[in-house]
Amino acid sequence: MTALPASITIIFVYLEPAAGGSRSLGKPAMKIIATLALCAALSTGFASLAAAKEHYRENSVKADSKDVFDQLAYNVRREMAPGGKYEFIKPDEKPKVDKALDEMTKLFDEHDTVAAMTQDQKVELFNAQETVNSILTLRNRDRVICQNKPPLGSHIPQTSCHTYEQEVEAHQGAQKMMDDWRRPVCVGRNLAQGCEGGGDGAGKGGN
Repeated sequence: MTALPASITIIFVYLEPAAGGSRSLGKPAMKIIATLALCAALSTGFASLAAAKEHYRENSVKADSKDVFDQLAYNVRREMAPGGKYEFIKPDEKPKVDKALDEMTKLFDEHDTVAAMTQDQKVELFNAQETVNSILTLRNRDRVICQNKPPLGSHIPQTSCHTYEQEVEAHQGAQKMMDDWRRPVCVGRNLAQGCEGGGDGAGKGGN
């Protein structure tokens, strides 16, 4: 986790003489102390929020018994199908998830609970679990992605957020547009020839 910058403030607090000759904290000092207490409380709150954000992880696969794991593994495989929560998983990542789930299944077949496993088996289970969760964290269609940059035609940065699903769909839409642009137009002589050739050929055939 990224460490928050630390700052040290040195404050000289003077004592104000009281009626009986004793000294007490003056009003300026009391205001300073109250301000520092408020700042400390706010800093703690912001630090907690930052830590929570930085430690966000997908925990779809986290079970301590075979029955619970079997249901979780079934749900993960179902959500990786089209229309599921993890439908945008990369083609080369899905086999890794399936392999890790198979490894975990084998461990739970030998022992019904994590508590019954040896330390080596627990480590193996943890590593397989981390493989699955790290991939699912990235491919969760509901994952929110934010960026702070100037919009087109402006120099003033603006923060905008979108989901991973929206990002993938935008990329797919742009790719489809490029494919359509490259596809030859079926008109005139090109139509009779079965639309063979590239974009230049289509342009020449249309004349």
